[in-house]
Amino acid sequence: MSALTSTGTELRRFRRGTLPKIAIAALILIPLLYGALYLWAFWDPTGNMDRLPVALVNADRAVTLEDGTVLDAGQEVTDTLLDSADLEWVSTDAASAQRGVEDGTYYFALQIPEGFSQDVASAEGDSPTAARLDVTYNDSTSFLASVLGHSAMVQVDEAVRSAIGDEAVDAVLVGLGSARDGFATAADGAITLQAAGGELADGGGQLADGVDASHEGATLLASGAGDAADGATLLATGAHTASAGATELSSGATSLADNLHLARTGSSDLTAGAEQLTAGATSLADNLDLARAGSAELTAGADQLSAGVSAAVRQIGALSTSLESASPALTTALTYLGSMAPTDTAAASAFAQLSAVVTGLGSIDLESTATQLAALDAGAAGLASGASALDTAVGQLATGAEQLATGAGEVSAGASALDTAVGQLATGADQLATGAGELASGTTALADGADTLAGGTAQLADGTTELEAGTALLADGAHALADGADQLSDGAGTLAAGLGEGAEAIPDDSDALRAARGEVISTPVTLEESYVSEAEGFGEGFAPFFIPLALFVGSLITWLLFRPLPSRALATPASGFRATFAGFLPAGIIGVAQVAVMLTVIHLGVGLEMASVLGTIGVTLLVAMAFITLQQMLIAVLGPAAGKVAILALLMLQLASSGGTYPVETTPAFFRAIHDLLPMTYAVTGLREVITGGIDGRLWSSVAVLAAIAIGSLAVTAWRAGRMRTWTLERLHPVLTI
Repeated sequence: MSALTSTGTELRRFRRGTLPKIAIAALILIPLLYGALYLWAFWDPTGNMDRLPVALVNADRAVTLEDGTVLDAGQEVTDTLLDSADLEWVSTDAASAQRGVEDGTYYFALQIPEGFSQDVASAEGDSPTAARLDVTYNDSTSFLASVLGHSAMVQVDEAVRSAIGDEAVDAVLVGLGSARDGFATAADGAITLQAAGGELADGGGQLADGVDASHEGATLLASGAGDAADGATLLATGAHTASAGATELSSGATSLADNLHLARTGSSDLTAGAEQLTAGATSLADNLDLARAGSAELTAGADQLSAGVSAAVRQIGALSTSLESASPALTTALTYLGSMAPTDTAAASAFAQLSAVVTGLGSIDLESTATQLAALDAGAAGLASGASALDTAVGQLATGAEQLATGAGEVSAGASALDTAVGQLATGADQLATGAGELASGTTALADGADTLAGGTAQLADGTTELEAGTALLADGAHALADGADQLSDGAGTLAAGLGEGAEAIPDDSDALRAARGEVISTPVTLEESYVSEAEGFGEGFAPFFIPLALFVGSLITWLLFRPLPSRALATPASGFRATFAGFLPAGIIGVAQVAVMLTVIHLGVGLEMASVLGTIGVTLLVAMAFITLQQMLIAVLGPAAGKVAILALLMLQLASSGGTYPVETTPAFFRAIHDLLPMTYAVTGLREVITGGIDGRLWSSVAVLAAIAIGSLAVTAWRAGRMRTWTLERLHPVLTI
């Protein structure tokens, strides 16, 4: 272990600098890149077939079978495939499917042709024909996709055969099924016939039971009739006893008459009281008339009082106004007279009186007086209103008193009539007592006879009910007997018809027709395969992938021996392009030699046939030049060591993502994302077009991309050559060399 880390070992020179350490990491990781990345890319391609776009065309039309059912086998197959999602089925028309297979939109196409349902249904006819499915492949899109498509179509064929085989067997055995239905119908008829016989026997038993029940009912009816006769005798006896009850009724009627006589005395008193009430009501009415007259006078006086008070209020108001206007004048006059200082006794006395008058006028509170008169006026108005209301009330009371007097008279007359009626009722009660005595004794005996008669009639009803039930059973039995006979007849007819139909439904095929029908049943569906471009085998199918791979590795080996930019060219004042071309030319010559030797050997030695020889040579040369210039550019830009490591990493990425083996749709998303960014993708596509055939726009797109890569790589290398004319210590003594 010490020898590994001692001075002088090979690992020591990788201790310094970043690039050597990165180189060690690359040495460790490159096997992982080649191993794990490739396994990741192709870990389960068949499990991702649901991302493989495949065209599905249904040109079939439904047919109506002899039994009236509609058979749409093409649509059933289409729905089954779309629901399965085993592939990325794209339902389209025939023209679009053909174009898609040719230009690589679809890897292959499955078409359900017109007449598919008719062929499925033909197994029961006179010309049985196996149904057909048409599949179109294009190996120039992906040989392995076509191989996977073959495997998928085998499974599809088996699934369709399983489904369509059931349809064919059902169709071919429809005659036997009909025969079975006929015999089954005959068996049903026999069962019905047996059931009818059983029902006929049951009907006979029910008829016998009905007759017995009818006999018993007649016996009970006779017994009930005897009981009814006995009841009639008892009823006669009861009629004699009813007279005793009538006697008791007479006694009660007598008591009723006595009570009615007492009631008559009370009605007389009622008549006298009613007369007194009439007199009192009449007197009340007269007094109320007098009161009504007084209230009218009171109302008139109240109205006069209210009018006088209102007039006084108005006069006091006028007086107040006069005093207010006169007071200033009197005050002025008094002041004037006072200033004259009268000396005459009479004048002085007059002045004093005048002063007293003025003082008295000033002390008069006319406003308070007016307020009191206004209150008096309101009271007078209230008195007038109350007097009017009193007059109205007295009038209503007088009217009521008159009505009371009238009613009292009518009561008096009614009481008199009641007295007369009570007398008549008492007389009728006496007569009722006599008849009731005779009726009482008879009704008792009559009740006893009625009880006996009720018992007899009850028995008679029971007998009649049983007789009715018996006759009902007799009728049901008769109906059951008739129905059983009808069913017996129908069952016999059904048996005969079913046996006849069953015999007619059994098919009578010839030997040739049976053989053809058996072949259709065993192979109900066939696959018809066609190719837009077909590879001769795995060698031709994988050649478009292995040829670019070989050229990429050949380019790498070439640059292991040649310098991308010769030092002598960089030391001269020549342009960067000339230095680039000086490095490219020898590598390009080697590349042409590699192409020539490889194509000659695989054509003459291995036997590879090319759809376009010139096209294959041209595309192969372009691929070689593109790879040589691309690797020249990576080494020139990144340096000999890092550039070659990048080339190895690029090779691994292209192996996994170019679609040269499994379709890129079956790989993880990372490889699908970089598929269109790497040159080997276009190398594989272009070579497929010229080797397998079916040249279309994809060839020219690939040529354009590869040419752009070659030209662009030369341009970048020329730019880098211009920057490498100055030598540095790092270039003279690189930390890492390969």
